[in-house]
Amino acid sequence: MNYQSLLKKFLADKQNRKYSATILEKLTGQHRHGFIAEIRREGSFVDRIQETIDFLVEDAVGKKRYTTSVLPTIVSPDQAPNFWFMNEKEPTAEEVYRLLYLLLTGLYRGNYVVNLDNVSINVMEEFRDSLIKKAILLQEATTGGIDIGKILAELQIRKFSLAEFGFSLLTLSYFVRWVRDKTKLYPEWLQKVKKIGLPSTLSEIGIEDTCSLVTCKIHKQKKEMYITPRVKDFVVKWYDDFLYGKADSPYLLSFLSSLYVSHKNYRKISDPMANKFIYYLLRGYVNGELLTDMINLKMKYELKEKSGRPFPILKVHEFMKKID
Repeated sequence: MNYQSLLKKFLADKQNRKYSATILEKLTGQHRHGFIAEIRREGSFVDRIQETIDFLVEDAVGKKRYTTSVLPTIVSPDQAPNFWFMNEKEPTAEEVYRLLYLLLTGLYRGNYVVNLDNVSINVMEEFRDSLIKKAILLQEATTGGIDIGKILAELQIRKFSLAEFGFSLLTLSYFVRWVRDKTKLYPEWLQKVKKIGLPSTLSEIGIEDTCSLVTCKIHKQKKEMYITPRVKDFVVKWYDDFLYGKADSPYLLSFLSSLYVSHKNYRKISDPMANKFIYYLLRGYVNGELLTDMINLKMKYELKEKSGRPFPILKVHEFMKKID
């Protein structure tokens, strides 16, 4: 795929430019001097977004190294020369455009951007259009991002950790819901699943084995990027009943939501704990120690704060069946 052309086509739409400009402004927050700093002072990222992208590509290719504005995990040789390795792989223009495409077309909330890689471009465009039509993806520069309230409502959960991996799991879960709603229109969907299996059926609609989840933190003080591979395996394992139409909502989310303590006096402990648990879960590992800590915190909260009206942990049986 030609990511330069794909990105140019995406940014030809004015609303897309407004949306991506917000991400780009956050992504380049460390530029305090020079060309990008000038654009920031002028507040002209929307109008000059293509110039900014061209600058980042030319800068990376010309200087033969990635920057945090393109690959958020990179440490520059100027800032930390001891972390710079000899014979580093030099970026090509196409590789830089690919990274920028994943970032600028991703779904963002605050300082987090999430996208799916190695999924059919047509599928992702259709998914994005559906989010816009439902006003879940808000394109205006001042309010851009994802309406989390609507996602929680459609996924039928009340609360959830909204740190980077919690947000990533919500985004992936809503994508799975969209796939289910889309395939319900085709009567042959379930017949095909029964015949060739769920993994092969997902491949036929553009969700390949190589699909990965891209999670980025783009705060100007600390940028991070995480790639979660084998996303299709994760979907097949945890969302099979949902995709088969046997459940109205993903039981994994019901379980995690009921376990999450959102009370203000507990959130500082609960958020990082849930976020780390989801990090391991996305990689195919159920961390028993963290799960025990989350259950203990939940019990402590329910017994101390709810005075005899505890809210149960939901879908425990369904969750445990998957880790037997």
